[in-house]
Amino acid sequence: MLKPNLLSRLFSRGQGGPLVPQIYSRVVNRPLLVEPAMADALIDGWMRGGVEAGAGAGGEPRQILERVGNVAVLDVSGPLIARAVEPVCGVAPTSYEGLMLAFDEIEADANITHVVLRLETPGGEAAQVFDLTDRMAELRSRKTLIAMVDDYAYSGGYAIAAACSEIWITRTGGAGSIGVVIGHREVSEANAKAGIKWTYVHSGAMKVAGNPNEPLSEEARTFMQGESDRLYDLFVGSVAQYRGLSVEAVRATEAGILFGQNAIDAGLADHLGTFRELMAELQGGAYTRKVPLREESMPLEEEELPDDIEMPEAPEEGDSAALAGMHDQSGQLSAEAGALDPVVLAERCATHGLAALTATALKERWSTSQLEAAVEHAQEIRNLCTAAGMAQLAADYITAGTGVEVVRSELASRLQRGPHLSNRQSAVGGTHSTADAWRRTMKKIGA
Repeated sequence: MLKPNLLSRLFSRGQGGPLVPQIYSRVVNRPLLVEPAMADALIDGWMRGGVEAGAGAGGEPRQILERVGNVAVLDVSGPLIARAVEPVCGVAPTSYEGLMLAFDEIEADANITHVVLRLETPGGEAAQVFDLTDRMAELRSRKTLIAMVDDYAYSGGYAIAAACSEIWITRTGGAGSIGVVIGHREVSEANAKAGIKWTYVHSGAMKVAGNPNEPLSEEARTFMQGESDRLYDLFVGSVAQYRGLSVEAVRATEAGILFGQNAIDAGLADHLGTFRELMAELQGGAYTRKVPLREESMPLEEEELPDDIEMPEAPEEGDSAALAGMHDQSGQLSAEAGALDPVVLAERCATHGLAALTATALKERWSTSQLEAAVEHAQEIRNLCTAAGMAQLAADYITAGTGVEVVRSELASRLQRGPHLSNRQSAVGGTHSTADAWRRTMKKIGA
C-alpha cells in the first residue's frame, strides 16, 4: 500500500499541473498489479523530478518500439498505465494501449519474426492489462515473443512477461509479485484538526463508499476485498494458463519475488542470460530455444496413468470394428494409433498457443491430425474474435472447446446489444460512423 505521506504530497501539489491528479486518480481506491515498495519509490522520484522516462528534449514520449533486422524490441519500463497520457516535464509512462498499438504494427510487418520485450517494471494498473496479455498470447502463435527480464518484472509487468512464448532472466533479475493491492487514503483526522468537516448528500448506499474523508466502512472494505480477490483469481489463472503451471503452484508463490535461477526453478522463467546474449543468439541465425516442460505438464509414465484411462491398442490392418471404436460420438478420431511423442506434443501445443490444452492433449494422446485440427479450430476462433473487436475472448473459447458456430452466434449476440468496437479505433464521425463500423464488423464474422 502506498505511504500516506506520499499520497499527501501528491494531493497537496495539485497546483503543479495535470500530472498530480492523474497519478492520484490512478493509485487511490483502485486495484493495482504493482510491487508496492518499488511503486512508492518510483512515484516519489517522479514527483521530485528524479526519474525520467527517456523523453527527448522536446518533451516527446520515448519510442518503445525499435527494429533490429527481423527482431522487434519493445522497451517496457517504469510504472504501467492503461491509457496513454500526455507527457509532462518530459515524463510519459508506458501504457497498455501503446503496447497494444505496437503489437498491431508488429503483426502487420511480415519481416518481423521475433519480438523481445525488455522489462524493467514494478507493474501498474490492473485496468486493461489482461486484454493486452490475451492479445499477446494470441499473437505468439504466429511470432515468437520473448520476455527479457533485466532486471525486474513484477506484478503487472510479470503478467506481460508470462504471456510471452518464453522468458529470459538475468542472474540478478527478479520476477513474480503475482498479487493485487488496493490503497485507501483516509484524511478525516487531518480534516478535523484543520477544522474541516465534509458532508455528502447522495443517493445509493455505496455511492460515497471509500471516500477519503470518512473512515473506511465495512461495506466498502468488503467490496474492495471482493474486487481484489476477483482480479487475483484472474491474474493467477492467466499466469497458470500462459506458463503451463498449475493454479496451486502460482498461488503458492504468495505474491513473493524470485530471482535468477530460483525464478526458473519455480517455473516463472525459462533461460538465464542477458539482453546482449539474447540478441546475439537471435542475430546469429535460426532461434531454436523453446520453453522447457513444467513438472506439472511432464508426461506420465505408462504405469503412472490413472486407472480410469484406457490406452487403446493399435488396430490391425483391416480391423474396421476397432477403427470405428476409436471414434467418439462426434465422429472425430479421439485416440489414434499414431499418437505424437508426449514431449513433442507438449512443445507443439506451446508453439501454437495451445498451452491450456496440453493436459487434454497428453491425456488423449493426440495424433498429428488431431493437433492440426485443434490448431485450425483455434485460429478460426481467434479470427472471429479479432474481427468482432473482442480478441480477449478467444483464449476462453479455445480452452473450453467451444464450436465455431457457437462462438459466431455469441459474438453476434454481444454485438447486437451494442457496438463493442475497440477503443483504439477512431471515434471521428460520430454515431453514423460507429453504426457503419458495427455493420462491417457483423459482416466480418458472418452474422
